[in-house]
Amino acid sequence: MSDKIVQSTEEVVRAYMSKYDCSHDWQHVQRVVRQALTLARSEALHRPVDLLVVHLAALLHDVDDAKYRQEGETAFSSKVFLQAAGLDLERAELVCRVVDAVSFRKELLAEEQDRMGTSGPNERQWRRECAELACVQDADRLDAIGAFGVLRCAAFSGARNRTLHDPCDSAIQDITYDQYVAQSGGTSGTAIAHFHEKLLKLAAMMKTECGRQEAQRRHEYLTEFLKQIDVEYSFGASSNEGQVECGDA
Repeated sequence: MSDKIVQSTEEVVRAYMSKYDCSHDWQHVQRVVRQALTLARSEALHRPVDLLVVHLAALLHDVDDAKYRQEGETAFSSKVFLQAAGLDLERAELVCRVVDAVSFRKELLAEEQDRMGTSGPNERQWRRECAELACVQDADRLDAIGAFGVLRCAAFSGARNRTLHDPCDSAIQDITYDQYVAQSGGTSGTAIAHFHEKLLKLAAMMKTECGRQEAQRRHEYLTEFLKQIDVEYSFGASSNEGQVECGDA
């Protein structure tokens, strides 16, 4: 039964993701699935992990993504789909809870609610302790850093007609939930600023030991990439002649 549920989910997700750009396509989903299951098997050595929940949540994690949702578009109900596919209610609800909590955007919101005291203690404990969330979240974040992270950041920026690099455009320090939502849905900011606003923070946010180890390797790749960006951008700028100062017309 579980194989049939996974197969049905794969078919639906593959078709659904075809309308997204290549930063959030079926290939991205497949990488997240592979990584999530690898992390889950590692975690299962020392705590219970439901591999089917991890697999399904990884498949569904970008379906109905808010930054791609069109006005008036009917929301996709993962819960209804999973139950119709034969998954029991308890597991279907856990899959949906993981999917709803997996994104960087939702973590920003949760952290702000924690600081304001508006989130319940049960919710905070669940986010800290849910093994299935940890595995899917870490897997998704691994695909946002390293070589694939660089490719995906450039691809998303291109799809949104966002500038790749402008040294006059400063990254938003300690970006808030509202700032992140506004930026995700528009063309403001740059690809390189996104490194500082999000991507360079992800390694420190990992929740699994295996994920932390792999994230550190990919984080180091990001830092070396940024150094190379600075080297290439500065080529030919050994004198001030012809340079444009930030703020010039």
